[in-house]
Amino acid sequence: MAARPLELGDVGVRLAAEVAAHRQRHGWDQAELAARVSDAGRPMSPSVLGKVEAGARRVDVDDLAALARALEVEPSELLGDLKIEGRKRVPAGPVEASVRDDLDALGELAELDGMAPALAQIAFRLAREMDYGGGEGGKTLHSLAKELRATLAELRSLSPEEPPDDDDLGDLAAPA
Repeated sequence: MAARPLELGDVGVRLAAEVAAHRQRHGWDQAELAARVSDAGRPMSPSVLGKVEAGARRVDVDDLAALARALEVEPSELLGDLKIEGRKRVPAGPVEASVRDDLDALGELAELDGMAPALAQIAFRLAREMDYGGGEGGKTLHSLAKELRATLAELRSLSPEEPPDDDDLGDLAAPA
């Protein structure tokens, strides 16, 4: 006896609509996007892509990654808002808020360089460690601040605008 196929949930329906919308924004037909997904490492025919967009085919994680790469977006952009009920978000501390302001000033990170989003994640991790009492492995606030400054300087160097001096980063080593 064959297993009954699982129906798409809310996230799957959202994904199908987002894939179609992003494809259309690029002005591509399904054959073009299917070729780009294949080039991104996940062979996909136009008919399979049509089923994805129609919500008639489930998308696994590898498909999601290749679709996002081909559409030039983050996978989360295709998934929509996935809030976890009952989970408390730790509020941003002063260093994390300052890093967020710095990164917002740089604009769309994905347009800067392929490494920019990863560097931003590192900067946020370092900022959170500074805000909440120090780093893993006994890192001091001073060493965290030094690493954060270097990460932010590297991010700024990816920007086409003139990167600011380190003096513009403020005193990140000062206790909150």
